[in-house]
Amino acid sequence: MDKYDVIVIGGGPAGAACALSLMQHHNKSVLLLERSDFTQQRIGEQVSHSIFDFVDYLGLSPEDFGTDCFAPNYGKISYWGSDIESSHHSLFTAQGQTYQLDRAVFDETLLMAVVERGGTIIPRCKQIKVMLQDGLWQVQLSHPVQGDLDFQSDYLIDASGRQSKLGSSLGIERTVTDQLVGVGAFIHHPKRVFEQQQRIESCEYGWWYMAGLSKELAVVTCFTDVDLMKERKLNRPAIWNSHLAKTKVIASYLQGSHATQARLWVKQANSQFYSSAFPDKFVAVGDAVASFDPVSSMGIGFAMSSACHGVQALMNADTTAVQHYHRDIKRIFDEYTTTQSRIYQKEQRWMNNAFWQRRGFLVSPRRLVMSA
Repeated sequence: MDKYDVIVIGGGPAGAACALSLMQHHNKSVLLLERSDFTQQRIGEQVSHSIFDFVDYLGLSPEDFGTDCFAPNYGKISYWGSDIESSHHSLFTAQGQTYQLDRAVFDETLLMAVVERGGTIIPRCKQIKVMLQDGLWQVQLSHPVQGDLDFQSDYLIDASGRQSKLGSSLGIERTVTDQLVGVGAFIHHPKRVFEQQQRIESCEYGWWYMAGLSKELAVVTCFTDVDLMKERKLNRPAIWNSHLAKTKVIASYLQGSHATQARLWVKQANSQFYSSAFPDKFVAVGDAVASFDPVSSMGIGFAMSSACHGVQALMNADTTAVQHYHRDIKRIFDEYTTTQSRIYQKEQRWMNNAFWQRRGFLVSPRRLVMSA
């Protein structure tokens, strides 16, 4: 049975940043396990200049990511609260220049750095099971080529994302504050060059988001609650397209465009966090420990920061360091929840509709039902 100092479950930016931090600053052997095969299209997002502080901390430079990974972002056009165009600010306003991130290039660069520095990455891992036994983490999984595999480690990191089931298998409780989902498609226009600009437009059942990912490709997503999606059948392409056509700004900008795939994708976008204590020699980072409404633009930035701070806490000789890290996560989530409610209250046109009624008042996560 192969043994590593640390096993990281999840190969997104948070997991890769954990692996790089462990090797760069703590000289640890690392095994990174990922459920996917890394071929799925990932959505880029706006990031602030502070992303380069984390890149530098991991021993990389912006040049390592090539010339097109961080494209200058020309802001957001928002129709939120009225039919008048306005600038839209994220929940936590970025300082300085902002950039549109090429997720494929960004993720690949981080993963290649892990391999180049001696880390081991295994994709397509299924049926991952973990257990702490005699002070060591036992990890079992099934692989389509290598069969059943067993590993041991001193430490375990959960970077497996918003839909992680790892925490529930370990008895960690999760607080969920809403049921937001994103229903979307990647859009191509044969003649148009998409600007690196985001467009947000609210409607009675939620809000629409559009952003250029490259000169040739854009992403369009409808954010609503899962029950409203089912009620309106928004996961059906024809109905989704009919609702998109009713948007006042996004539809006109996309005239002549077409989706790159016949099927829409549906992804969880709700706000949630791990709300009970962690086991020994364990930490969760990124969307696994806390995930946020996409309007916050906190995804990649939080993934990188929580990874660096989570690893630092896990490697600290003071066993209370992880507890302090977890309390910081809860504080960030509480602050985010308050600000999120204030942003949604700015939209008063559809307060009689279910989506907006659910977000019209400040809600304390502690009042919501705890679920694993």
